[in-house]
Amino acid sequence: MRVLAGDVGGTKTALAIVEIGGRRCRVLRHERYHSADHRGLEEIVAAFLSAERPQPAAAGFGVAGPVRGGRARITNLSWRLDERRLSRRTGIRRVVLVNDFGANALGLRYLGPRQTVTLARGRADAHGPIALLGAGTGLGQAVLLRVGDRDVVVASEGGHVDFGPRTPVEDRLVAFLRRRFGRTTRERILSGRGLGLVYDFLARDGAARPGRTAAEEIRAAEDRAAAISRLGLSGRDPLCRKALELFVTIYGSEAGNLALQYRATGGVFVAGGIAPKILKAMKARAFLRSFRDKPPMKPLLADIPVRVVLDQNLGLYGAAAAAARR
Repeated sequence: MRVLAGDVGGTKTALAIVEIGGRRCRVLRHERYHSADHRGLEEIVAAFLSAERPQPAAAGFGVAGPVRGGRARITNLSWRLDERRLSRRTGIRRVVLVNDFGANALGLRYLGPRQTVTLARGRADAHGPIALLGAGTGLGQAVLLRVGDRDVVVASEGGHVDFGPRTPVEDRLVAFLRRRFGRTTRERILSGRGLGLVYDFLARDGAARPGRTAAEEIRAAEDRAAAISRLGLSGRDPLCRKALELFVTIYGSEAGNLALQYRATGGVFVAGGIAPKILKAMKARAFLRSFRDKPPMKPLLADIPVRVVLDQNLGLYGAAAAAARR
């Protein structure tokens, strides 16, 4: 089946023509758009399909926000989406909206071994729940249940749950963020903007003095989080290194929280745009140590496989799967 698949987020929107069947999923054509440059998804779809003949009969869109009754609003964007309106305005007969991390979960079955990196082998239960989380513009979470030969996804807005600090440093981080925002959520820290806030907090907390060259590089960068990550991974700036370490430690702890919430004996997958870019830091001991350091559940967590998804088309695979179901 040939379908239109979309991964719609607050920062970027990716559209693709996807050929899907059985356990195979192949992207035939792929385009990315800066979401804020457009008035809505219909405008982007029209531009994409203008060069497409014949047009697909079905479309699936993973959207960064809750979906209810075929309608959704992008959390970090002003767009409002509606399946019927999208169908009417695009001419595509069957349109389905799913939460973006629900789409990511549906896409897991189409990944090959080269599209992931294993952080912990564990002992996967073939019938156990699979948890998925990923930091990018925000923090997405979902769980995948295998019921017979069918994948059942439970989407989540867990990124907006209150963040629970575990150490004195994290206590002070929460106080710092509460003064600025009134409330500290998991997404406030585990996101691209969140890494910048962790850096700002550590600079004020006296963890290290920012180097002048590094500070200038960060100020001039179009993507502040990318600059902090780059400087942290290279070791060129002590403050960036500490910010990245704290970020990864909190990321590992949240992955462990999710594993316990769903008893994810089938494994935990870390997706999103950030993890592949900081893979060196994700492979360090801090991530798995904080993932497992949850007594009395250490033995359970030690058996759970943990993998990082490298393929940035995961959401498109899942959106295509949702379209094929429809």
